Amino acid sequence: MAHLSADVCYHLTNMPLAGSAGYLATIYMLNSHMRSRPEVKVSKPVLLLYNATQVVINLYVAIAIAAPLGGRVWGMGMRDNADVRYGVFLHYLCKYLDMIDTIIIVLRKKSAQLSFLHLWHHSTIVVVWGWVVNTWPTAEQKGSAVYAYGAWINSCVHVIMYAYYGLTAVGIRPPFKKAVTAVQLTQFFSCIVVALLALLVDETPILYNGVQVCYHLIMMRLFLPLLLGLEKNASAPACPPWRSMPVVQATPPTKQE
Repeated sequence: MAHLSADVCYHLTNMPLAGSAGYLATIYMLNSHMRSRPEVKVSKPVLLLYNATQVVINLYVAIAIAAPLGGRVWGMGMRDNADVRYGVFLHYLCKYLDMIDTIIIVLRKKSAQLSFLHLWHHSTIVVVWGWVVNTWPTAEQKGSAVYAYGAWINSCVHVIMYAYYGLTAVGIRPPFKKAVTAVQLTQFFSCIVVALLALLVDETPILYNGVQVCYHLIMMRLFLPLLLGLEKNASAPACPPWRSMPVVQATPPTKQE
């Protein structure tokens, strides 16, 4: 029992719960602040710059992970190393950068986009990746590099998504919207497959495989109605999740005397 308690304490204290709580608190306060104020007009150049920055950073992260693995990004049967850890750590930091999506939503007063799905995703993914970065077994502990796959494919998907949304930000409607949706679905399914295969051919502790499978099943449960167009007004790729939510124009605030 004492050993179990120590393990639970170890994992909980290595989760960046403060980052998640700080994100939710910041969004709550900002949303309250904006409630009686007019929306902030975020210019097209700013949106284009943000999306372009996401593309460049995520492309760099994807390469930083793939290069030390010799392109074998699934990582099964391969030992972890400092270069792989560096790439995955950068991917974890990107989860904080992604929180800017929410700030843009609140400033623009797109209340319909500030959904449970959006807040849940951004507040939990940072905890999951922070936990992985902080606790994944090192090479000396016989840790493999299989954890790198989730970070790599997510970075690749973000390159495609933010390129797509960068174009739409300047009024260009790319013809590959359905392809973006297909890539997103592939990411979810492939992460589950890799986690299950790792149980058979890798030395990954089962806890990490279980967390990955459960998390992606939840993601699929929340995203599939949007990704497959089963939800009303779902007309765009769904990650970042807020981008596919129906946009409801906020009621203009009364003039302040």
